[in-house]
Amino acid sequence: MSSAAQITCGTCSGSVTVEKNSWHHTTVQWDADTLARCTELSGPDTAVHNIAGMRDCPRLREAIKRAVVGGEFGDLD
Repeated sequence: MSSAAQITCGTCSGSVTVEKNSWHHTTVQWDADTLARCTELSGPDTAVHNIAGMRDCPRLREAIKRAVVGGEFGDLD
């Protein structure tokens, strides 16, 4: 079962759509505003949508983890 939620970073207030199909599968949809706000991801690689060059945002990863543990995605297998 797939479940999606809007997750907001507590540091930059950027918001992403996160879909969880299982504990191990996470899909994150970024928009231009959030990419511009995030100090971890803003830069030349994201400006041209070079996905291979994108880094990870540890603060957003923690926000997603809290949402999963808090049950925002329902029961995950």
